[in-house]
Amino acid sequence: MNVNRNLKLLLLKLGMQGHDVSLIQEQRYSKEYRSVYSRYKLTFWKEGTKINKKTGEEKEVRIPDTYEFNSAIDLLKYMVVRANEGAT
Repeated sequence: MNVNRNLKLLLLKLGMQGHDVSLIQEQRYSKEYRSVYSRYKLTFWKEGTKINKKTGEEKEVRIPDTYEFNSAIDLLKYMVVRANEGAT
């Protein structure tokens, strides 16, 4: 199974459904296990309003809704569920 290809296809599907979404993959070294592991951050950007406390002025902002995954398989499962929610 080509994980990167499937991730790209699911990002494309979510984007076509109108989601503003970004995916970040970090690779880190674990001293405890003496190996490199990957961590994924999936962020859905939502439109919202922010009110300035001093002036009371409203401002349109993008609010992040971030999910973190330690496994590509868990990320793929979540993305499939989320992409199929919008299809119905």
